[in-house]
Amino acid sequence: YKMVPLSFEDSWTLFCNKIFKGNGCPAHLTDVAKGILGKCQGLPLAILAIGGFLALKDLFIAEEWEMVRRSLVGELEGSGMLDRVRKILSLSYNDLPCHLKTCLLYLSIYPEDFEIRCHRLVQLWSAERFVGKREGMTMKDVGYNYLREPVNRSLIQVTQSFYEGIPYACRIHDLVREVVLSKAREQNMIAITTGHYTKWLSEKVRRLVVHSSSNNTEQHQESQCYSFNHLRSFITIESMNPLVFRALLCKVLKSSRLLKIFNLYHLRHLNLCRTGVKAVPKFIGKLRNLEYLNLRETEVKELPVEILKLKKLEHLIVHQKVDFSEARLLALQSLTTIDASSGSVIVKEIGTLTQLSRLGISNLRREDGNVLCSSLATLTSLQLLDIASIRNEGGDYEVMDLNHHPQQQHSRSSSMSSSFLQSLRMLILCGRLEKMPQWIAHLQSLVRIDLDWSGLRDEEDPLEPLHHLPNLVTIQFCGSYQGEGLCFKTGGFLKLKDLYLKKLEKLKWLKVEEGALASLHELCLDRLPLLEELPLDIQHLSQLRKLGLHELSSQLMEKLNSLNEDSEDYRKIGHIPEVEIVFLTNEGWKYRLLWGKKMM
Repeated sequence: YKMVPLSFEDSWTLFCNKIFKGNGCPAHLTDVAKGILGKCQGLPLAILAIGGFLALKDLFIAEEWEMVRRSLVGELEGSGMLDRVRKILSLSYNDLPCHLKTCLLYLSIYPEDFEIRCHRLVQLWSAERFVGKREGMTMKDVGYNYLREPVNRSLIQVTQSFYEGIPYACRIHDLVREVVLSKAREQNMIAITTGHYTKWLSEKVRRLVVHSSSNNTEQHQESQCYSFNHLRSFITIESMNPLVFRALLCKVLKSSRLLKIFNLYHLRHLNLCRTGVKAVPKFIGKLRNLEYLNLRETEVKELPVEILKLKKLEHLIVHQKVDFSEARLLALQSLTTIDASSGSVIVKEIGTLTQLSRLGISNLRREDGNVLCSSLATLTSLQLLDIASIRNEGGDYEVMDLNHHPQQQHSRSSSMSSSFLQSLRMLILCGRLEKMPQWIAHLQSLVRIDLDWSGLRDEEDPLEPLHHLPNLVTIQFCGSYQGEGLCFKTGGFLKLKDLYLKKLEKLKWLKVEEGALASLHELCLDRLPLLEELPLDIQHLSQLRKLGLHELSSQLMEKLNSLNEDSEDYRKIGHIPEVEIVFLTNEGWKYRLLWGKKMM
C-alpha cells in the first residue's frame, strides 16, 4: 500500500467536513479534536473512519471525545502507518451494532477492488436473514438503511449513485477488506475458493464463495472432504471458465462423500451467473427455502415445472429465453428478464405476480401490448420496469404498442387508471413507439425514464407527457425522436438533474425557455450530427455543473475547438464549471476538456 499523508491543514479540513458537514469545529472540542486527528498522522482513510465514528458522538459532551482520544493513545502507540489505520478501522467496526457488524463482514465475499452492486448486496443480506423487519418498511428499504451507516463511517465507499442519491454501486478499501476478511474467517462466516485446493478453518461450510480462477482444470482434482450439510449460500463472483466451474461444482453435486446441492434444504441463495450451466434439474424443487436464483448468462433454456414448489423464491434473474408460462411464483419480487416472444399467455401470467417490484421483459410482440398493460395494472408495488420489443431479421427493434389506458380494461373501477403504476420510479422502454403511452404522463413517482430506439415522429413530442412529472430527475433519450427540434418549456422539469440526448439524427435545434430545467446539473449531447448551434438560452441554466458535447455537427465542433472568452458561445456556457468535447479525427476519437477538473 502506498500512503501519502495529508498536511495538517488538509487533514483538519477533511476531518471537519466529515464530522461537522463543512462547519467549523466547536471551540470546546478543538483541543481534543486536534489530539485525535494527530493520531491519524494525515492518513485519509484513518481520518474518514475516525470522523465517521465521532460524527455519531454527542457534540455537547467533550468527555465522550476525550474517551476516544485516550483509547487511541493506548491502541496506536508505536504502531506503523498500516497498523495504525487497521486499528482505527477495527475501532470503528467494533462500535457498530451487532446486526451491522454481520452485514459488513459479509462484504468479505467480494475480491479486492470489486465494484459491488448495492441492490444485489441488499438482496443477499435479506436472503441471509441479516435484515430485520420494521413496521411500514419493505426489506429492501431496511437493507438500504443498514447500508447507510457503514457508508457514513467511511467503511464502505459509494462509487455510483442512482436517482435521489440512492447508492447504486460501492466498494470497500483494501485495508477495510483485510479487517473484515480476517474477522469473517475467525467466525467461520464464509469459505472462499478459486477452485484450487483449499483448506478452510472449519469443515462445516455455511457460505461457499467461488472467485474467478485459472483455466487449468488439472489443478482442481484434489479436494478435501468437507460437510455441506450447513450450506446456505453458493455464490460465484466474476466470470470463470465453464470447464473449471463444472469441475468444482461436481465436487458438490456428484461426489459420493458430499451431499448433493439440491438436497440442501437450507439453501437460500444460488447464483450460477456465467457458469455455463445448461439445465436446471428437477431436484431444484427440493430447495424449499430458496429465495434468490440467478441464471444470467448461462445456457439454461427452460425452467422445470418443479420450480413451482419454490414458494419462497423472491428474486429470479434469467436474462435469456426461458419458458415461464407455467411458473406462477407468487412471492417473486424481482423478475428479470422474461422472454415474451412465445405469446400472450406468458404476458398474462405476469399479472399474477402481484409482489413484483422489479420487472424486465424482452422480445415483446406488438399484438401483446394490450395484454401487458392489463397485467401491469395489477402490479401496484412495481418500482422498476424495463421493456424491450422483439427484433426483426435485420436486428432492428419492432414496434411495441403500449398506448392502452388501463381504465379501458378495468371498467369496474374508474380509479384503476389513477393508480396505474403509481409506485414506478424507473421506466426503460427499448423499441419503436408510434405514440408515447398516455399513462406515462400520470406516473407521479417516476424518477428516471430511458427511451431507446423509439423513433417517435416529429408530431409526437416526447417531452410533452414528461413536462409536469413532479419527481423526474433523469431523462435519457437514445434514437428516440425523429423531429428537428426539442423545446423545454417554462415551468417544466423542475427537479430534473441529468439529461442525456443521444443519436437523435434529425435534431437541428434545442431550446431552453427561461425557468425550465431549473435544477439541471448535467447535460450530455451525444452524436447529434445536425445540431449546429448550442442550445438556445442555455445561459439560463444557472445550476448546470457539467456539459458534455460529443460528436455534434462538424460546424459546431469547429467552433467549440476554437472557443475563446470573446466569443458568443463562450458567453453562453462560460458559467458552467466543467465543459468537455469529444470529436472524431483521422487518428480516432479525441477527448478535450475545455475547462474544469482534470480526468482522473
